Amino acid sequence: MPSDAPGVVDFLHVPPSAETALATLAEPLRRWFAQRFRGLTLGQRLAWPTIAAEHNFLLCAPTGSGKTLAAFVPILSRLLATPIASSVRCLYLTPLKALANDTLRNLRRHLRGIATFAPQETAALRVAQRTGDSSARSRRKLLLEPPDILLTTPESLAVLLTQRTANDLFGGLRWVVVDEVHAFAQCKRGADLTVSLERLEDLTGRPLQRIGLSATCAPVATAARFLVGPYRPCTVAEVAATAPLQVTVEPLSESAAGSRGFVARLVERLPPELEANRTTLIFSNTRSLTERLAWALRRRFPDWAERIAVHHSSLAPARRRVVERDLKRGRLRAVVSSTSLELGIDVGAVDGVVLVHPPGGVVRLLQRVGRAGHRPGRPRRGLVLTAGAAELLEAAVTGASCHAGQYEPLRVPRHPLDVLCQQLLGMAALRRWGADEAFDLVRRSLPYQDLERTDFDDCLAYLSGRDRQGRDWLPPRLQRDGTDFMIADERTAKLLRRNLGTILAEPTRSVCLVDGPPVGQVDEAFADRLQPGDRFLLDGRCLELKRQESGNLLVEEVVGRPAVPRWAGEGWPLSPELARRLYVLRVQAAEALLHGAPALAQLLERDYALHGPAAEALVAYFLQQEAVSEIPDAVTCLVECVRIGSAVEYYVHTDLNRAGNDALARVVVLRLTRDLGRGAASLVADLGFLVSTLGGPDLTADDWRKLLAATAFEPDLARALEDSLTFRERFRRVATTGLMLLRNPLGRRRRVGGPNWGEEQLFDQVRAADPDFVLLRQARREVRESCDAASALAHVEAMPRRAVRCRWLTQVSPFAANWTQAIAGPAQPADSPASALERLQHLLLGGAAGTSEPGQLDARP
Repeated sequence: MPSDAPGVVDFLHVPPSAETALATLAEPLRRWFAQRFRGLTLGQRLAWPTIAAEHNFLLCAPTGSGKTLAAFVPILSRLLATPIASSVRCLYLTPLKALANDTLRNLRRHLRGIATFAPQETAALRVAQRTGDSSARSRRKLLLEPPDILLTTPESLAVLLTQRTANDLFGGLRWVVVDEVHAFAQCKRGADLTVSLERLEDLTGRPLQRIGLSATCAPVATAARFLVGPYRPCTVAEVAATAPLQVTVEPLSESAAGSRGFVARLVERLPPELEANRTTLIFSNTRSLTERLAWALRRRFPDWAERIAVHHSSLAPARRRVVERDLKRGRLRAVVSSTSLELGIDVGAVDGVVLVHPPGGVVRLLQRVGRAGHRPGRPRRGLVLTAGAAELLEAAVTGASCHAGQYEPLRVPRHPLDVLCQQLLGMAALRRWGADEAFDLVRRSLPYQDLERTDFDDCLAYLSGRDRQGRDWLPPRLQRDGTDFMIADERTAKLLRRNLGTILAEPTRSVCLVDGPPVGQVDEAFADRLQPGDRFLLDGRCLELKRQESGNLLVEEVVGRPAVPRWAGEGWPLSPELARRLYVLRVQAAEALLHGAPALAQLLERDYALHGPAAEALVAYFLQQEAVSEIPDAVTCLVECVRIGSAVEYYVHTDLNRAGNDALARVVVLRLTRDLGRGAASLVADLGFLVSTLGGPDLTADDWRKLLAATAFEPDLARALEDSLTFRERFRRVATTGLMLLRNPLGRRRRVGGPNWGEEQLFDQVRAADPDFVLLRQARREVRESCDAASALAHVEAMPRRAVRCRWLTQVSPFAANWTQAIAGPAQPADSPASALERLQHLLLGGAAGTSEPGQLDARP
């Protein structure tokens, strides 16, 4: 069992001198570094003596501050001085394949430089990578000739740990380097990784030195405990940014490019940026917009067409590697990316970053802008282009929060049970385990430190094919021998390796040029609608479908106007902290307007660095809201009421983000239906939600007090969620991660019972058999957390201290209009879905309108 004493997180504040740090390195490394670099960064001075002393270490520093060398140089020094081993000695883990590719190239280049000072020692060092893109040949070579340094991802590590060769491969492991710790800490991938690290220590039979690298995050102590677990010590070094941060927020002029749409206005605005910079990195929030913008830029700049590239996760691996190489070598004028280039890859000489739409979070803004000037001391320049006043407001608050260091706190997931099921099967694939032994190991990781034994035993029972009463129920994946367990058979081990991982993507189809290389993938749902002759965008190119062979789309590049593929799971939610700051700015604006528009303009310039057209646009936005309705304040619950035919739309303003408003809207709709017998539909957005009703008397302030009462709020929310499509969909995802549903069965792939079998038939069967089944329990908890029940409950508990004001309007206010516009979003094509209000009316009349939830829409960007 772990000790009761928590691990100690020790912060380094006084860096040693450069001479002291260099003295910890072997002579060849000192000579190489002195020749290759001008000097040590602050992070390297802090890191090298600490790593040399064999302490666990987390370096939290801005992008481009030399973090990778801070981690690897002391390790290389030790590797050169120790005998060659026949196993991996250093393991590097990254959330992105692109980052693994980039680090591999950099390490090999550094080793070539070191070889001039230590030729014999360096010649024996081997570096390799293993990701989902690795060929079968390289995977076999990895097992036959283990490298000294292996670069991989959590998913590939999990596969390697299920193989009988794992003991030979990792038996000599001494160091683990986890890059971008903050990106792992908040998701199931990170929970999976922490248990894999505990399994590595069990396999080697000795403590491993853990070294973490992270961009700016808070609280840093949480990131450290995530890295090493709650019971081990860790030394932490925080390095503040020294390079100036220049974030400019700018609204796109509505008059630019006439009325041709958002992308046309973007293309008219971007030329000065592209001409001023040698290389410009452009981030959008979705792959669809990335494709449209790259295609439009190539048409706008035909002479630069070959120097304008696309980079996102749906491109073929070979194509992504070409873009990464050309970007690093300065061959590209512009690269348009979604999220795949925002983490630590060395992007070379990027002079400026453009963000199309606000990124949804402070850390994400800092990460993206940090791509510019990716060298110590270089200025970090970012331009945020916004569509509409609501986006301008969000971008201004995000930028101000970034300058003030108000970062979103890390939220480590609490013992995800579906991930635990994967890990238990992976452990059993390698050897026999005692239940107590396995339970103790799992609880040494931070996400599982509070795991209850009943949850653990329920996972074992499910994997053994038993129900909670010990009766046979499901096909067993584990064999039980008293309290011991092991994998059921080799077939189960093969199924496990084919279905490991927590990244759940929709089924895709590969797109290949006729007699040419792969281009990328599109969602299967999009591919199924295509006919020969149809044209669509991928890699910023217009492709025409010629035929389908073996499930692949064979295409040719043509000239024409293409359709835009839609990929599932795009868009980023606003953080709750950022939503509250947006609301605070609204309150500040209302107070400033009491002294006139100039006072508000001064506030925006002083506290949010907005001036000129940006400040004018926001002042006009607030004045319009005051003219039509009022600006919500901190002591009033404002409900705007608009009558549209026989329906009434109620716009409820809050200080919550979309997740918190989701919880409020579900309870309001439930209570309207149950207590008042009123049919209702809802739409949720950041800073408020909309409820639409048909017939019946108008809702009064007293009605809204009852609808938003804290009494029985939690059971009402649980009831609303229990019967929701959201719960069914979440169960399908949990059941897939928990290996109840298989993404890749052995043999020919088939869909059992149709594409929605998991949400429909399996969900009903499982809930009828055991309403508290372990994977149902996990899905129920995730749904509750995803709608931020805690924030919603705090909001309704504060309602007695607020006045409720119902304002009847003849038109939707500017603030509320943004909620309905967010359904289509500014980046959608002309043939976008019907307006949000029309879709709400359709819901009220009994149709789902293709939405994810009957009676509820999500105002997603």
